[in-house]
Amino acid sequence: MRNTVRGFLLLFIVLSSTVSYGDDLPVVVPELALVPYSVFQNAVTSGQLNNIVGGTEEGLILDLNDPKLSGQVYMSQYPFEGKETVYDYAYYMDEAAKLSEGKAVLPLADFYKSKYNANAWVQGETSGATPTVEYRLRLFKPGKLLGLYASRVSFAYDGHTFRKLPTIIGGPYVTKVSSDDPTSMEIVWETDELCSGQVNFGAKSYQENSVSFTHIVKISGLTPNADYDYDVESASSDGRIVRSETYSTRTAPAKGQGTFTFAYASDSYDDVGSGGKTYMGINRDILDQISAHALRSEAEFILFGGDLVMGYSADKENLDFQLKAWKQVVSGYWRNRPIYTAVGNHEYIWNYYEGDETALAKWPYTTDSGEAVFAEAFNNPENAPAVSDPRRPTYQESVYSFQYGPALVICFNNAYWTTGFTESAAEIYGGCPQGYIMEDQLQWIENSLSKAESDTTVRYIFLFGHTPVFPYTKHVADGMWYMGNNKVRPYTKNAETGKLEPASQGIIENRNRFWKAIAQSAKVAAVFTSHEHGYHRTLISNTTPVGVFPDDDTDGDGVLDKYSPNPEFVRPVWHIMSAGAGSGPYDTKGYPTPWTPEKTSSQYGYVLVHVENNKVSMELIGGVAGEVLDRVDDLMSVK
Repeated sequence: MRNTVRGFLLLFIVLSSTVSYGDDLPVVVPELALVPYSVFQNAVTSGQLNNIVGGTEEGLILDLNDPKLSGQVYMSQYPFEGKETVYDYAYYMDEAAKLSEGKAVLPLADFYKSKYNANAWVQGETSGATPTVEYRLRLFKPGKLLGLYASRVSFAYDGHTFRKLPTIIGGPYVTKVSSDDPTSMEIVWETDELCSGQVNFGAKSYQENSVSFTHIVKISGLTPNADYDYDVESASSDGRIVRSETYSTRTAPAKGQGTFTFAYASDSYDDVGSGGKTYMGINRDILDQISAHALRSEAEFILFGGDLVMGYSADKENLDFQLKAWKQVVSGYWRNRPIYTAVGNHEYIWNYYEGDETALAKWPYTTDSGEAVFAEAFNNPENAPAVSDPRRPTYQESVYSFQYGPALVICFNNAYWTTGFTESAAEIYGGCPQGYIMEDQLQWIENSLSKAESDTTVRYIFLFGHTPVFPYTKHVADGMWYMGNNKVRPYTKNAETGKLEPASQGIIENRNRFWKAIAQSAKVAAVFTSHEHGYHRTLISNTTPVGVFPDDDTDGDGVLDKYSPNPEFVRPVWHIMSAGAGSGPYDTKGYPTPWTPEKTSSQYGYVLVHVENNKVSMELIGGVAGEVLDRVDDLMSVK
């Protein structure tokens, strides 16, 4: 995430089929018409949703700048009784107002009536957190339900007129909490106006050095493994100030020390099962339940393995707005503990071409690719490897590692620079098939694992990424498997000849090399992946039939004909696919694979991992009741 001044831009971008800089790209530009197609298109922009245009005696005036929009407005004091609960949430009143011709008055005066004033707001009071409401809109256009949208607004009230204040519409978020430097962390938040920022952390205050919409403040000089209270405030140029509630967070332990719990979840985009609860590309209800339960379970951090939002977008503003909504949903957890995210195939901005339904990662990659928007939206560790070809997208903030106590966590990106949607698309136009780990990233992973093996402060290693290494349900035709078709591989256009050149290794060789590095380590407890909505747990060892190339390609056509165990997988390692954070469930039966999971489930859910002094246990928490649906007492006992 870069601390930049960003205005609100138009959501739709008029796409042109003429690309003047095609010669500088590592792909071939198709001679096809571009289609401005997004799988999910938000009905309003962030700018529209936060467009408060004035105040009255009753409240604030919201103008969505679209007279065709109508709907209902629901409201909550936010956070609802925040001093009494650790997890911030909204408690909506029944329909508070009508939205007509794109406009509504948010009836804030109701919250100063004893019946509705659960937060005990007092007219004219300026101390403590700034009065803030969350408003949820159920939007319609003639004959069509558009779904749910929500934002927040802070205000002042003197007993006569309501006046809008700068508003914290995102965060604050606790980021970069790790044992790599357990004496520091960064606090991030977003405001709807240009503001200066300050964090009051413990007994000190930390000033931001710039005026911005996105605020990133580094906190330093802290004690490892210690609890701290903090709040943030932002001031506009005319002196209006917004102040957050007070939150509690914790620094990481020193390297090699401590026991702790963390959570793993993924795939929260809106899909089958959410019905009328469509929320800006997200299954809000399930994602909110999981993040709240993770905090209640005292998870010190959440790893989220991609497919946060529906995505698949033709323009970056649409994807960025969905990611803002995702952060809003999980903010009750994130204000107290960090979340680390991976890129999924849905965090994708594409050039979508008419005719053969081909999609290429959108360029210019430095600004318009899914990787660029993802890096802008989050504040993950910035220790990614450099790309070997500067024409490709960066790995920054989608490939990284961090240590927490005795555990090393490695985030890999195998949904990178994707060309879809057929096995031959990359061969025709260039780019990377989903699941493939490019050589520069793979070398970095190998080196990271090798270095950790001799690091005495590291007892356990966890890897996480999106695409399953050993798929079992719907994605056996892609993943890192492609039904054993080793011909699948990336292609890069040669800058001098203009011809596409294939990577030296196919997908099966690439997968086996990746898992060989993992299996050679005595410290890897599990590899977590996503993509196949639900859960499956498989122990991969040197007796598991996985397929070896070229030995199992008996007729030499590049496709495996049999599936042998790989003797280079010297140590057993758990492959745990957990992707139940809200996307529609997949059937767990009827998909042919050489390997067989020990446990499968289609329930919504997530994984809790307990890191102890002498073992690592794992639980699948699933279903509407949060039951323990699967458990491994010690992931390391198979070594």
